[in-house]
Amino acid sequence: HQAFNVKAGEKIVQGMPVALNEDGLIYPCTDPSTQVYLGVAVTDNVNPAYQPQRNFPVEVTVAVEGYMICNWVSNAADLKAGYVVPSGDLLNGRFVKANQSTDATPFIAITPADEANEVIQVLIK
Repeated sequence: HQAFNVKAGEKIVQGMPVALNEDGLIYPCTDPSTQVYLGVAVTDNVNPAYQPQRNFPVEVTVAVEGYMICNWVSNAADLKAGYVVPSGDLLNGRFVKANQSTDATPFIAITPADEANEVIQVLIK
């Protein structure tokens, strides 16, 4: 399970399949063949478990279709949330460097990166 922020204007309810957009926000999934399907919402943003506070927006917990979330790093600036692939390189001999992918892969960056070598969270299916 992982908590995600919801794309502005979208309604997520319990049991709804959700997809990830390039900013790392979730929205209702209607076509897993063209969207980055994450899993099923466990909570919702209609009656959230926690109300928004200052810079902490409403989050929805998703039962993700994956078995692990790892910290990798972006191999280039402006890496979007979505499918990535390992580049084969490591940063400081420790972090896997990720490249953006236009194809579906078992690796989904659930956080975007503005700069190269920025830590990102990657969901591994």
